[in-house]
Amino acid sequence: MERYDDSGAVATAPWSDPSLARPARYVLASGLDIVADERGGILLCLRPLLALRLNRQATVLLEALRQPRSLNELAIHAGMTPTAIAAFLDKLACRRLVIRHPAEMTACPRVSIILPAHGRAEATRRCVQSLLALDYPADRREIIVVDDASEPPLAAALRDLPVEIVRQDRNIGQSAARNLAAALASGTVLAFIDNDCVAEPDWLRGLLPYLDEPTVAMVGGRVAAPPARGAVAAFEAVRSPLDMGAVATEVTPTAAVSYLPTCNLLVRRDVLLAHGGFDATLRVGEDVDFIWRTLRGGQRAWYIPAGRVVHEHRVRWGDWLRRRADYGSSEADLQQRYPEGRRVMHLPRVSLLWLLTVTLTLTPWFGLWGLGPAALAIVLFGAELLEKQRELRRIGVTLSTGRVSVALGREHAAAFYHLSANAARYYSLPLLVIGGLQPQWLPAILLLLVVAPLADHRRLQPQISPPVFVGLYGLELAAYQIGLWRGCWQRRTLRPLLPRLIWRR
Repeated sequence: MERYDDSGAVATAPWSDPSLARPARYVLASGLDIVADERGGILLCLRPLLALRLNRQATVLLEALRQPRSLNELAIHAGMTPTAIAAFLDKLACRRLVIRHPAEMTACPRVSIILPAHGRAEATRRCVQSLLALDYPADRREIIVVDDASEPPLAAALRDLPVEIVRQDRNIGQSAARNLAAALASGTVLAFIDNDCVAEPDWLRGLLPYLDEPTVAMVGGRVAAPPARGAVAAFEAVRSPLDMGAVATEVTPTAAVSYLPTCNLLVRRDVLLAHGGFDATLRVGEDVDFIWRTLRGGQRAWYIPAGRVVHEHRVRWGDWLRRRADYGSSEADLQQRYPEGRRVMHLPRVSLLWLLTVTLTLTPWFGLWGLGPAALAIVLFGAELLEKQRELRRIGVTLSTGRVSVALGREHAAAFYHLSANAARYYSLPLLVIGGLQPQWLPAILLLLVVAPLADHRRLQPQISPPVFVGLYGLELAAYQIGLWRGCWQRRTLRPLLPRLIWRR
């Protein structure tokens, strides 16, 4: 990596020198077990059900990862080269079977923190004050505030704070403001935050080590919520589209974390400039566009929940619903630009058969024949259970029928949850219209639509009751769908509504 010293000359950044940094370490993810045998071993997990046959070297290697180890330490245990070990473990890390902890910094790169702001003088000041309080050397960072035609100007609110203010007399939008600051920045790393956020003291130190990997160009952290006041705030605290969750993972268009929001994003400056920065024509979805465009260029990105900022979510009803509609409207454009980001929708046969059973049993003239789909679902589950047990025995794993059944049941429950979440997000309004026209279908439709919000309420434990949470969930997704249809109409495409369907048991 390069940095710019105070004279503008390019120099080698000391933190990128492997001899000065504590090496990266790997550790086995929780919930995994290694069963050794004469052929090597088996990597076993019951949530979800997973069994991988390992050779002797891989078994020794993963046994050593019960505690964090560096590549050199692992090379001694497994008798493999560090390069070969890294290639093997990085594949497992992408599957969340192994966790990689990056090398610790021994020196700090120069970071330019970029803050686009339009109005909200008090919030902007709080944000800047949090940046000045970061646990990071003041001489290794700069703060650039782009005052995007605020009235009154933000200079008065920030006059006693050591920041650089770039004033725009005409509103150019957040993307153009970020690009402007990036061109002026002196840091090798650009850290983006919004003026409705407050950075936690270890924000930069939690994220910067991940950029030490040469192929990683972007890293983002968690966007948390302040203490909730009111139903919408309590809902946003656990369901904000800016919060990517508690699990670190690589970012790809089809992964669980498919993008990083620009209110908490670190990017190598040379990479951002090489890819033309953010698309200034986009008022929403510009973060997704930039991330996917950069990934398409061969770079990598990671989401690391350790680097946190606290975001003041929109909690007024009108603002909240309009923003959700805006997010939905951007999807048509993004899917036209990036076909690789096309949505995938899994159709679990067993779950659909149970839904069909609910519908048929409520249709009088079907009688007991309405239980046919349920019987077929049980047969399919039983056949899958036998097949799983045969596969496990083939690779040397013996588990009781009960344990395999429970593990398989969890997989089907998870598949039903994802089907419910997908249907609620994209099709809840037309499905409810169909239910109104065909009352015998309504119970199955309601069951399909409420499974995901009820599961999320149990999993996320928001500070509101289940009925209120389910109601806000439905209202949020109704607004999203209206925005989605608006975007489809504007772009003359149905691509967001036509996912790639994959049948599964």
